[in-house]
Amino acid sequence: MLRVTSLTEKEIHEIGEAFANHNYVDGEKGMHSYFKNYDAVCRYISDYARRAMERGNLYSTSDNHEAYISFRMSNESMVDAVGIGIAKSLIRNMGFFGAIDFLRRLLAAGVPYDKKLKRENKEFIVVGLLAVTEKYQGQGYMRKVLDIAFEEGRKRNCPVYLETDGVDKRDKYMSLGMECVGTRKISEGSYLYDLVK
Repeated sequence: MLRVTSLTEKEIHEIGEAFANHNYVDGEKGMHSYFKNYDAVCRYISDYARRAMERGNLYSTSDNHEAYISFRMSNESMVDAVGIGIAKSLIRNMGFFGAIDFLRRLLAAGVPYDKKLKRENKEFIVVGLLAVTEKYQGQGYMRKVLDIAFEEGRKRNCPVYLETDGVDKRDKYMSLGMECVGTRKISEGSYLYDLVK
């Protein structure tokens, strides 16, 4: 596991592009539909990566930075300067009313699995970002980077949780050992899938 402490703006942008370039299956919109445009998706994910690096929970597969993952323990608060920075980025890239509508729909979609784990007072790992940069996609780096979180879960004897917005992403995570424990419909063509290992 390599903790990332510094990145160039080009490397940060590559993380944003890795997420923004996702092609959803027919009829599926994912979370992209809530952002102003492609560039807004890329900026938001890039901002998220910056904040994760500031917090000290951004990791990569090697010094070549083929893939990245950000995770935190469930008992770590997001209410700090970093968390506020992520919230501001969400508003900046969705628009104020777009962000309010998105959050309203999230609340109406049902209880995410991580909230159920919290109610049971279980410690778990929350994956907030996972990206394989474009030139390394299709070479097994998703498994390698996800194994970083899985290994931490084994050390701490706790589950690893993430949510994703595409059925093909969900299926890929399931092929890597995760179980889909919930599906939440945000709007027509937009779903969130809760996965755990």
